[in-house]
Amino acid sequence: MSEAGKRDPVLQEETTDAEQDARKKDMLTAGNEPEQEKEPKKEEETEPEGEAKQEEETEPEGEAKQEEETEPAGEEKQEEEIEPEGEAKQEEETEPAGEEKQEEEIEPAEGGTKASGKKKRGKKKALLVTLCTLLVLIAISVLGTIAVNCYMVFSEGRRIKELDQWTADAGKGIDCILVLGCSVHPDGTPSRMLQDRLDAVIRLYQASPQKILVSGDHEGPYYNEVGVMKRYLVEAGIPSEDIFSDHYGVSTYDSIYRAFHVFSVRRVTIVTQKYHIYRALHLAKCFGMDADGYVTEDIEYEGQSDRDMREIFARDKDFLFGIFKPKPDSPMDPVSLDESGDLTDVRTEKGSPEDQ
Repeated sequence: MSEAGKRDPVLQEETTDAEQDARKKDMLTAGNEPEQEKEPKKEEETEPEGEAKQEEETEPEGEAKQEEETEPAGEEKQEEEIEPEGEAKQEEETEPAGEEKQEEEIEPAEGGTKASGKKKRGKKKALLVTLCTLLVLIAISVLGTIAVNCYMVFSEGRRIKELDQWTADAGKGIDCILVLGCSVHPDGTPSRMLQDRLDAVIRLYQASPQKILVSGDHEGPYYNEVGVMKRYLVEAGIPSEDIFSDHYGVSTYDSIYRAFHVFSVRRVTIVTQKYHIYRALHLAKCFGMDADGYVTEDIEYEGQSDRDMREIFARDKDFLFGIFKPKPDSPMDPVSLDESGDLTDVRTEKGSPEDQ
């Protein structure tokens, strides 16, 4: 049968209901006209009972079948046609605007955090390497300082002589007694430390007369260590011609260097305090001099702890100077110890023709 034939029962039921409703309305209008206002209410009340039931009964038979038959043919095709045109376009339009921008924002952020993390790790690594390097250098410096000081003290200590021993051995056949200078007072008198050195020289000279070389700083007319030293020795009874003056002994290194190169000293007895003698003897050995030491009485001077601390680092400095032997910035006019020491009372100025 055709589709028209299949739907005839439904159409017939719908037409009968309509005819019945029309008949009822005609009867009501013919008999009672005022009751027209009540008819819509009846229709509203009767419609859910009659038509709603009828729709529930008829939908499975007619419309449900029609939906099943028509949906694949119409709606599915329409969805297939609409989806590429609408949703696909919408996805293409929305994705760059939303997700792509978000990815673009996230990627730089992730890249930035990675780069910053690498920079932080690099900085920490560089800092760690720097700290380790500094610690190694500090450790090397400390160990080197200790080693140099121990070497000087133990190697040179055996060459320190007592007066009796010096008189019997070292006091014979030496070129001179070298006394190292230190500070003097503004009134022209030696400091306590320098006076003790000069008193030790006096004892040696009285035990065995030798030429004396006083070496110190003579920086100008108002400060002259060697002038004060020579005057003190002369006042003690030592002949002036036996006392030679080195006006450019501004440091221990300069005094030893100039004693060797200017005064041609090869065998010498060095006089100073005990804390200072080790460095002086070491420098003399570096220049190939046969040197012995004679120290003053063991006295605790004011500010001695500071001197002891400075001496630790001074030994390191002169240990290197003894290796490289730099030339001091002073005149190198040769002086013979066979002549009179009075010839050296006047300081030779720097830049003299003999020095050039």
